[in-house]
Amino acid sequence: MYVFSFVRTYVLSLFLTFVRTFVRSIVRTYVRIYVRSYVLTYVRSFFHSFVHTYVPSFNRSW
Repeated sequence: MYVFSFVRTYVLSLFLTFVRTFVRSIVRTYVRIYVRSYVLTYVRSFFHSFVHTYVPSFNRSW
């Protein structure tokens, strides 16, 4: 009985470790994708506003 409970706890801990690493990798991938899309959107909007603000006046000065 003791050996069985030991094996059961060992298997459960292994399973939990596996699930934890799996979930962590999935979450990391999703967070990376989300952050990349957010940063790209932010940079694109910033670039658009920058271009619309500075480029016409720059062209007019020529």
